[in-house]
Amino acid sequence: MANKLFFRKYVEAREHIEALLRSKEYYGEDNSLEKKQLSALKEIFDYIKNDETWAGQERSRQKAIIFIKNHCNYAKTKDELGAKSKNSVEASMSYLSKKLERKVGASTIELILEGKVDEAMIQFRAGTGKLNPADYLLDGLFDLLPKADKPHANLEECEKEIKFLLTFTKSYLARVSSLYNKENLSYLLYVMTSTDRVVADERKILYQLLKGDFSKDVDGSSLDLNTQIEKAYERFLTQGFR
Repeated sequence: MANKLFFRKYVEAREHIEALLRSKEYYGEDNSLEKKQLSALKEIFDYIKNDETWAGQERSRQKAIIFIKNHCNYAKTKDELGAKSKNSVEASMSYLSKKLERKVGASTIELILEGKVDEAMIQFRAGTGKLNPADYLLDGLFDLLPKADKPHANLEECEKEIKFLLTFTKSYLARVSSLYNKENLSYLLYVMTSTDRVVADERKILYQLLKGDFSKDVDGSSLDLNTQIEKAYERFLTQGFR
């Protein structure tokens, strides 16, 4: 299926799954996998049909929908579109198919047919922006990370890096924050966000901590969090704020 148009791969996969589903329903066999596969294929078609961005132009998206509904028949599509020639339809569908494949994933249909539906749909949703790591990680984290690179390792080699990412997930921080005094956290937010002069000195020290002003020792070595806070308190006291 590798060299076929994405549209044709989609249509053939759907016809294959629908045929299997009818057969299993007739013989009373377990068809849960086929139902899941068909649901996945329908989600992909919903994206093709309803997303306004993948094709670039509304007219192009409508052409693709007509082509799929005509079971990838160029002649029927040409007649329905009133196109000048079959070749023009072929060129247009080839171009649109490549655009769609870049979004949906070149191997997504194959994964569905192999029964790896969850893997396929995560791939599809990631490619189309429906699934975004930014939904799970803290805002701004991606600005600190290197650009995404092609595979050069595997998950087992990235255990430390996975732990690093997990410490910055919204779900992890929500659980951790529940362990701390809510009134104190609320006070710190007040210090950081208010214009109250009473806490101006505390605001200065707190933002210095957040910026990393106390993160290095005189020799340039990194300091742990407890030491950073101790240094900030010392500065706070020696400046006569308290």
